[in-house]
Amino acid sequence: MINQEIIEIQGRMFQVKRKFPNHRINLEKGDPSDLKIFFHCDTIFKAKGMIWFCNEIKTIKYEES
Repeated sequence: MINQEIIEIQGRMFQVKRKFPNHRINLEKGDPSDLKIFFHCDTIFKAKGMIWFCNEIKTIKYEES
């Protein structure tokens, strides 16, 4: 498994696939859903001068028996 960055945002965990500086990608020009398909991710964030392409890590609720 490749070591990738894991971030937590508002109690949810995300695996960072790619990061780019804001000036490299113009989100207003095209459709962000096309970028999600291209980068195989389900979430895009803009923060700290970067655009973050991430996949959410699903939480599983279980009960011990």
